Amino acid sequence: MILVTHWDIDGIFCLYLFYKRFGDRFKVYFSGPRSINRVLSKLIYEGKNNEELFITDIATNQVSLYLSACFNGAHWIDHHEIDSFDVPKGVEIFIKRYKSAARCVADYFNLEDNYLDIADDIDSNNIRSDLERDLRDLVTAIRYFNPKTYPIYFENIAKELNSGIPIENIIEKRKKILKDYREYLKKKEDYIILSTKIFNLSGRKVFIVEMEYDIPSYNIIEILQKRLGGNIDYIVILYGNRGEIRTTTEKNVLGIAKCLGGGGHRYAAGFQYDNKDLIVEKIKECIEKVIKNEEKLIG
Repeated sequence: MILVTHWDIDGIFCLYLFYKRFGDRFKVYFSGPRSINRVLSKLIYEGKNNEELFITDIATNQVSLYLSACFNGAHWIDHHEIDSFDVPKGVEIFIKRYKSAARCVADYFNLEDNYLDIADDIDSNNIRSDLERDLRDLVTAIRYFNPKTYPIYFENIAKELNSGIPIENIIEKRKKILKDYREYLKKKEDYIILSTKIFNLSGRKVFIVEMEYDIPSYNIIEILQKRLGGNIDYIVILYGNRGEIRTTTEKNVLGIAKCLGGGGHRYAAGFQYDNKDLIVEKIKECIEKVIKNEEKLIG
């Protein structure tokens, strides 16, 4: 059996639940929505498609669905909304509108777990404790500072969770990585503020941030809120050739992402783009279009 899961804390919680359900009798790989096609192609090339495949917390696309059909049964377990794709024979799609993919996995396998609320909070960017923030940033720090070896760290964290080690101890064991990452973020605060454009579109507060550094959206949002204050209806962060859309006021960002040719889920979505010079105006057009459509539905 093979599990391909997302390279964030929600993906790690999914992996932990698989350890809880199956022990360690499977192989695990980490990926994301932009690299899932490459990962599946590599597994097929290596002759590993005779295995049963599970994919968690990664939005599907038509190509990845066809690739997954090459395995000995494929199961997509996720909370990202998808378009109407052609689902090949032998491929199962299990999608629920939960706050985390970990809760989808628990539902799929009929598991109960005390960590699901933490997974929900972190993946919906509704951090309610220092513990949740530390765990989220620790996982980010590990991948940031260890781009080639982070899978080993992530597997170990999931195994420690499964063995009953408290999250506090997991964080304490790796506190140096977390400390270094927090110091790095502190140095980038002024850059983030200076890279932010603020707009008022149809009565909504919109921040567009153009980044040269791969700092996660949730860290950027916390810095913006700390330095500029208040909630933000729409935050669009541009990273070279891709963008992420978030909200701190529970606005639906999925429609904006789809307008830009992307996808995701209600409170977190993304898209890709080619022309940096035109993208800001296109984003503004899509936001205003979505707002007008929402107002028509309400009216």
